[in-house]
Amino acid sequence: MLNDKEHRAHYKLHQYWASLRGARLFPSESQIDPDAIEEIWPSCFLISIDAVTDRLGYKYSYLGHSLIEAYGGDSSSDPDIAMQLLATADMPMVKMFESVRSNFAPAVDESEFVNLKNLKVKYRTSLLPLGYKDDEVSHILGCMRWKVC
Repeated sequence: MLNDKEHRAHYKLHQYWASLRGARLFPSESQIDPDAIEEIWPSCFLISIDAVTDRLGYKYSYLGHSLIEAYGGDSSSDPDIAMQLLATADMPMVKMFESVRSNFAPAVDESEFVNLKNLKVKYRTSLLPLGYKDDEVSHILGCMRWKVC
């Protein structure tokens, strides 16, 4: 489903994440430097996990402009509005967020969804845990490569 460029993006993110974590299970969100992965940053996202997450669901603290387009939004519009429109509650990836959060380990999700423009989108997403200590995931860093089918 995906070409070499997509696989390289996932590999690059995973290698970057592994270089930051050292001997820990995962690095912290504060260690992430978008400039270090600027080539793939438009295809990345960051999910924040806090006390509200369990009640209201996951929320994006960053969503790359390529992903706004995948979901059918306009990347030239206000990114805060776009992130609010793209609620994670109905996304197939939510189960994978839960897996990363409970297993403290990376995960890969490959599936499809229908975006806001009623177009079928196939995607592959790498999900990587981030946290301040090894027993609590505070964020999930992801990279999603996609195509309209």
